[in-house]
Amino acid sequence: MNHRTLIFSAAAVMFLLASCSQPDKVVEYPLIESANTMTLDFSKVELTDTATVLHTDAYYQPRYWIRISSDSYLLADGKKYALKATQGIEADSLFWMPDSGEASFTLTFEPLPKRTKSFDFIESDCEDCFKIFGIDLTGKKTYDAPKQIPSDLRQPNDQAAVPEPIFKSGETTVKLHLMGYRKELAKEVDLYVNTMFGRQQSYTSAIDAEGNATFTFLQCGPAQAHIVLSQMMGGDVWLAPGEETDVYMDMRLNGWRILYRRGINGKAPKPDAFRTIYATGTYADLTNTVVYGERSGYSMNIFNDSLTDYRLKADEYTARMTEQYRTLSDSVAQSDMSPILKELNQLTLKQQLVEALTQGDRIRELNYRQVNKMWDYKQKVKGIDPMKAENVAEVSKLFDVSDPKLLMGREVSGYVDGIGHPMAEALRKDFAQQGLVAEMPKVFMLVEKAEDAGLTEEDWKAIESTGNPFYREAFRLMEEKAKADLAAVEAKAKIETAPDVSKEKLFDAIIAPYKGKVVLVDFWNTWCGPCRMALKANEPLKDAELKSDDLVWLYIANETSPIVKYKTMIPDIKGVHFRLNDEQWSYICDKFKIDGIPSYVLVDKSGAYKLRNDFRNHETMKKTLKQLIAE
Repeated sequence: MNHRTLIFSAAAVMFLLASCSQPDKVVEYPLIESANTMTLDFSKVELTDTATVLHTDAYYQPRYWIRISSDSYLLADGKKYALKATQGIEADSLFWMPDSGEASFTLTFEPLPKRTKSFDFIESDCEDCFKIFGIDLTGKKTYDAPKQIPSDLRQPNDQAAVPEPIFKSGETTVKLHLMGYRKELAKEVDLYVNTMFGRQQSYTSAIDAEGNATFTFLQCGPAQAHIVLSQMMGGDVWLAPGEETDVYMDMRLNGWRILYRRGINGKAPKPDAFRTIYATGTYADLTNTVVYGERSGYSMNIFNDSLTDYRLKADEYTARMTEQYRTLSDSVAQSDMSPILKELNQLTLKQQLVEALTQGDRIRELNYRQVNKMWDYKQKVKGIDPMKAENVAEVSKLFDVSDPKLLMGREVSGYVDGIGHPMAEALRKDFAQQGLVAEMPKVFMLVEKAEDAGLTEEDWKAIESTGNPFYREAFRLMEEKAKADLAAVEAKAKIETAPDVSKEKLFDAIIAPYKGKVVLVDFWNTWCGPCRMALKANEPLKDAELKSDDLVWLYIANETSPIVKYKTMIPDIKGVHFRLNDEQWSYICDKFKIDGIPSYVLVDKSGAYKLRNDFRNHETMKKTLKQLIAE
């Protein structure tokens, strides 16, 4: 997207007038194959001998802007057709969305050939510009079945039961095949693996020219993974440890979502249900049963204000949560969904109730902070009626809290946190000292230490006390992997030593060597998802638009970033790296009134500095830094 002003010539005006003639063909709400955005849709395509007119609907955050480049074009059969005129929006200028978050305008292009069956809309060739592919002109209303799908995956066994979790450890390989892949949609793909220990591991893989990507990683016990491309498309897949799983993903998901939004808004019929993931492996039946557009998910919404009202007494809160569980559980049982989906939803509801009752105090405290806008966590919330053992024990009257299958539901993290919570002691009294409720609290908090190669003798005693060899093997492999990862990057990961000064002088001492340069100080941590996204977006700029000897990229993290993960990440982040202790970090955060991460402090060439959290807007950051290094 550029900033040139589009000046219409007399020829362009004549072109616009000509385009108002009676169209030879009109296609309303055309089928869309895929897109890198949900912001734009086309309600109508008009084709004449002199023009192609796109009647465009825009959906975006109220009072935020979008922009259409004058370099936009249509692509059909390998040939480009240029943008000639606009109405209701000015090319290259900021278009501010109204309070409704919806707007309409027209874009007029050179005429497409009459026999054109489909075309692409390309809002210039920049990577983050709008791109919508396969805009159909033949009148199709539904998608054809994907041709690359192996025949044995086309019809899932939805009459099967949710499979039992597999408690072993091994190297898991996920081979991802993107059907209908276009390089403009994504160059790499992320895999977020939610483990049985309540943690999330993230992996990134490049996509080859054929649309394939491969992930290989250590997996201990069952896991559920989420595939994400360009923050726009995704899908879930259950993974068994030590297996090689082929996953076929239909890249038409965003096109289907656009069609689905039309149906919700009453502008066009809702499309048929859409299945985006097809997977092989032990858990294939579970993965392949989940379909977009079908009522396949039930949730207790345990953070909903009406359920978590901080004014509720512990007994009232418990009664409200258990009633919500019973109501939804009955709805699932009486629904017409398949047996495997029924069981999956029942497991998920059980997970949520465990979390709701074991962490009822925290959940109601969060409600208080939301209602009263009290986000300073140094201020303690008072007056919450504390949960008692008998409140938490209500859950064990409803189902077996130690059922291993509870690791197969959608809310593993909340369930594991729940059974590891001190309040879960009430549950352990109701069960023999074996199984998940007895074992997991002894080990799940040790995962971070194992991944940081920091297990102690006492930790190993706790692991052995479970009496389950699975945990012994899992933690041995975790620690071995951490040590190997650390050894591989030891020579590449350079962490600067914090200056030996008081905490009050620390920040000035850190930036002192760079006076006369522009310094961007980035506060981040390895566990922060938005931080990682921002790092990924900024890294290419260092060798392109913002390449300059007068710009220093300085990164500050703290010791909550596990040392192994930290050291394996920073070789790919060009800049100067500091990892501060808690006292140093806390003082500097207080100094700048940092409200969360990522946060940015900008130091100009004179050494003056200021918090610039408007830099969370990537475009603002780029524009400001360009100006400063040019001065």
